[in-house]
Amino acid sequence: MKAKRYYTITKAARKLKISRAAVHRAIKQNRLEADWGPVSPPLEGWRISEKAIRYYRVSSFHQSIGKKLQYG
Repeated sequence: MKAKRYYTITKAARKLKISRAAVHRAIKQNRLEADWGPVSPPLEGWRISEKAIRYYRVSSFHQSIGKKLQYG
């Protein structure tokens, strides 16, 4: 069985091409599924599954704002 892959807030923001604040907002507004758990042991934080990233849709307006940020 394949292990679940999780993204941190920063990596999810890069993948979605939006700001970290936008990812936090989406989690708080229950628009992006995330859970609290180990991200880089011993550290804990918000973890976003690969499936949640795949299903999350960013509006074209917000995506255009995110593209202005420095994500490589």
